[in-house]
Amino acid sequence: MKPRVCACVAQTRIEGVLKHIALAERLGADLVEVRLDYMASLEGIEGLPKASSLPLIATNRPKDQGGKCILPEPDRLASLLKAAEHGFDYVDLELTTNGLEGIIHELKEYGAKPIVSFHDFEGTPPKERLKEIIAQELKAGAEICKLVTMAKDMTDNLSCLFVAAEEGKRMKIVCFAMGPLGFLSRALSPLFGAYFTYASLGKGLETAPGQWSLRNLKALYKHLGIDGETF
Repeated sequence: MKPRVCACVAQTRIEGVLKHIALAERLGADLVEVRLDYMASLEGIEGLPKASSLPLIATNRPKDQGGKCILPEPDRLASLLKAAEHGFDYVDLELTTNGLEGIIHELKEYGAKPIVSFHDFEGTPPKERLKEIIAQELKAGAEICKLVTMAKDMTDNLSCLFVAAEEGKRMKIVCFAMGPLGFLSRALSPLFGAYFTYASLGKGLETAPGQWSLRNLKALYKHLGIDGETF
């Protein structure tokens, strides 16, 4: 299958979001994550799905999870439900969200697919612990289980790739390591069974440490002979 890449769009104004969605389309992204937590105002987000030819993911990451959202929790969740109501294909919710299963039920009623995510910014837990977290996400109702760790050494990439390979056989999963040492699992996880990986739209537009640019990631896949090819 073709390795899927999700382009991250992090702009403060709706005009910038629209411009970067169009850029993601031109660069060959397969999905687009719209980071609502970067936006100064959420006015106009309801029009984004109609302006995109690619599936859209709505993410409004709170500060304690590495994002920029400072809204009260009810307002943050309301913004994600609004995105689902207006046609976003996926909505990213943290595993630690209070009332997670109820919110997931609401998202599904709007037709959005929930991505349940967990980020560990301190390191990479043992593989068995990673599998336990994924089981919790699946139990909560995740359509896609997302698990992202911090690479402290190169072997942490192997842990994430192992989990992607094993768990990707029975579910849609996103699993890789962040940071400068996590570049291997970011790039290779779709080849091992992950449903997709994330990339920035260029230098200075990264939304997480160690993120590849979409151009560089596509160039790597082309060099490996797998861009758009079966593997």
